[in-house]
Amino acid sequence: PGGGQSIFAAGLSQPHGVAFDHSGNLFVATNTFDSVSGTLQLSIVKITPGGVQSTFATLSGNLFGEDVAFDSSGNLFVIAQDQNDPNQASTIYKFTPGGVQSTFGSMPGQGFGLAFDGAGNLFAADAVFQTIWKFTPDGTRSVFVIPSINPDQGPVGLAFDRFGNLFVSTESNLVEPDTILKFTPDGMPSTFAMNLTNPRGLAFDRSGNLFVSELAP
Repeated sequence: PGGGQSIFAAGLSQPHGVAFDHSGNLFVATNTFDSVSGTLQLSIVKITPGGVQSTFATLSGNLFGEDVAFDSSGNLFVIAQDQNDPNQASTIYKFTPGGVQSTFGSMPGQGFGLAFDGAGNLFAADAVFQTIWKFTPDGTRSVFVIPSINPDQGPVGLAFDRFGNLFVSTESNLVEPDTILKFTPDGMPSTFAMNLTNPRGLAFDRSGNLFVSELAP
């Protein structure tokens, strides 16, 4: 809380997305490039509170994992971009606490952030089609909002506050300053923050402060 920094885990390959389970274990999507096959290998690494690493799951296919999230029942969801698709169309996979894998949903473009609302609906950011998709607990997909009409900007990071408002970071690949948008539960938009540089991950603390990670210019 005071800003002191230390290394919790090391030796991870292109880690993207982190989430804690109810027991305090940290789950991370890692991406390893196989120079022989020319494909990516997506794995989910579990890290105990003491820092011990193990492989929770490995997914088949030329996939790049971007984010992970837990639902209230302890199921883990990971969004994976298909590197063989021109739009990097993405699939959301579901893992039970015991590691049983199933396909939960899909989206036509490059998927980034995941976030659950208080009702158990899963929201996913599609940067190519500039859409925030909503998935009900049974996997039914619908459009929640299209947050930008700028063809150079797409949604990336997602986070809900305790009032059910969805915060979305937009990224423009350094074309122009980026923003964080706020959407009420019924989809009404407003601008929350401006003049950021490639904001990605979003997270709220217990006091309602929003923390944002930026990619260096």
